[in-house]
Amino acid sequence: MERVDAAGIVGGGVLAGDDRPADWERRIAQRSEEHYRARLVQRLLLIWAMPGTLLLIGAAAAALLLWMSALPAAIVFALALASLAVSAKFVYQQHFKVRAVESELRTLEYAHREHLLDELGPGDLLGAHKRYRAQLPELIERYRGEARRDRWKDNGLQTVIIGGSIVAATATAASMSAVEFQWGAVALCLLVAVSAAFAGHAKYRDRSASCQQAADALEREYESVELRVGRYRRFVGESEAYAEFADAVESLRSERARRLPSASTEGIGQ
Repeated sequence: MERVDAAGIVGGGVLAGDDRPADWERRIAQRSEEHYRARLVQRLLLIWAMPGTLLLIGAAAAALLLWMSALPAAIVFALALASLAVSAKFVYQQHFKVRAVESELRTLEYAHREHLLDELGPGDLLGAHKRYRAQLPELIERYRGEARRDRWKDNGLQTVIIGGSIVAATATAASMSAVEFQWGAVALCLLVAVSAAFAGHAKYRDRSASCQQAADALEREYESVELRVGRYRRFVGESEAYAEFADAVESLRSERARRLPSASTEGIGQ
């Protein structure tokens, strides 16, 4: 198994200069809390960027409908564009901040696992395989978390596309009799087109399905090796069963990475 470069970890500030610190859990908990807060800020920014901008555009359309004046609508449209530009900048910055925290957390978790494996002693393959199985629930939960996030993203984009299409069609029909609605219809059509293009490029639905299938398959292997069912029923000793288990898990992870190259491959054993 490939070892983590201790100097790189220490130089990056993940560890405090000790190859075997006694407070692994505290460090991991701190990074996990930072990751949770960064993700929370990212979600709030996304809410501001998409639904918030749509509400401003809807307010502009309402201003046109109620006052039949282009001035209030132009002000609201200007605010919507400014809000979209500013929120896009912050979302972009927060995205890289979240990725940095995730990278540090994965590195710290991996270094911790390597430390635990070092304590098993040389030649203890069964112990290493059992430790590998003990770490599997973390990877399963991570895959399921990715599946939930991608599913929410896909649902959000589909909501924008469907809702925006309905509102855009209404605004386009209204613009035939009221010229003031033309810019609103154009903005909504542009938003729908961009959302549809991004949804087609990101393929969040496929990513979510792939993560969920991988999590379910890994969970089956996790239970089967302990109960000696499925492919493991033919093994009498633990060594052969757990060796087969490690090979099956690595095959499932490789298959997921091959079917979805852009998906993250973090987890146990990396």
